[in-house]
Amino acid sequence: MDRERMKELVSQQKAERMAQTQLKAGQKPDEIMINQRMYRLVANYRDAYQADQLKARFSTFLEKYDFLVGDIAADQLRLRGFYQDGTNGVPRSLQIGALQDYLYEDINFGAPYFVLENLEPHEVVEEPEDIPKRRNRRHHRNRHNTAAHISEKAHKVADPKKKRPIKKGSGSQVVTKGKRSQKRFEIHERKVDGDK
Repeated sequence: MDRERMKELVSQQKAERMAQTQLKAGQKPDEIMINQRMYRLVANYRDAYQADQLKARFSTFLEKYDFLVGDIAADQLRLRGFYQDGTNGVPRSLQIGALQDYLYEDINFGAPYFVLENLEPHEVVEEPEDIPKRRNRRHHRNRHNTAAHISEKAHKVADPKKKRPIKKGSGSQVVTKGKRSQKRFEIHERKVDGDK
């Protein structure tokens, strides 16, 4: 695809978004109505908020977020959504409490940005409680690999040549790997009266 065709597609997409997005000022100077939803301008660092840029970039999937953060780099607006602090099932990096981390780590230093608070967000659909959750398989697996279970197996191991159980010696040692430690059991044969 050549450059001219790419520019044409970008301009078509921009025109479609602008046609889909209805943007008008609210009753108060810091209120903005976007697609029949009320937003409040919480922060406007270095006059980053521009209605025409927001209209060209806004998409309906952003309506589910409690906050929208827009930053400008190379004359392009980038939008990112954040949820209210304490929202269940949402990682900390997507909650508004992580805004300063996002500003320091993900946008250009000193870049203009704005924060819009969605006063009427879509409700997040939660899973019904009557559907059973899958059990953690790792927990289920590890429960059987305890030291007691391993030592039981060590007592039951039979010497295939002699057809009798091997008696366990006193040689067990702890092997440390990173944060976890596990016991390695060594099985020693003991000479019993009558063995050669």
